[in-house]
Amino acid sequence: MRLVQRLPQRWRALASEVGKFASIGAVNTVINLVIFNLLLQIGPLKANMVATTVATTCSYFMNRHWTYRHLPKSSLRREYSLFFFFNVIGLLIESAILFIARYGMHFSEHTDVIAFNIAKFGGLALGTIFRFWAYRRFVFGAHKPDADSASEKIPEPDPPATVDANR
Repeated sequence: MRLVQRLPQRWRALASEVGKFASIGAVNTVINLVIFNLLLQIGPLKANMVATTVATTCSYFMNRHWTYRHLPKSSLRREYSLFFFFNVIGLLIESAILFIARYGMHFSEHTDVIAFNIAKFGGLALGTIFRFWAYRRFVFGAHKPDADSASEKIPEPDPPATVDANR
């Protein structure tokens, strides 16, 4: 019996999501790194912004239609806006690492290409952890129409206080 089959259903579903998310992440990491390296000569921060924007758009459609297809869909505008917002935060995480490499460690985009790729990969790893959490929590898993409002109960008033006759 496979280990995954021994897990409770909830954990199996999460394992499936993580696997799909990782597969899409691998594809988009390649897209991101290729574009980043092609544009590195314009500067690491600019190249990172362009590469991340292209990879983000690809990632949204792949995740929406494969990783999280089993979750309720909300409007494309809402989902993509949230998706883009959380990717901006992920971009800031990546850019902070590249900023430190460029301006804190004084790497040059002309001579330290490997160092920039290591920094880029480290930023991608940190950003990816954040993105997985944010996508699952806020983008694809958060919209459940009226499910939250239907389960809210109006609190019942406290029972009237009893008077102790022995006083």
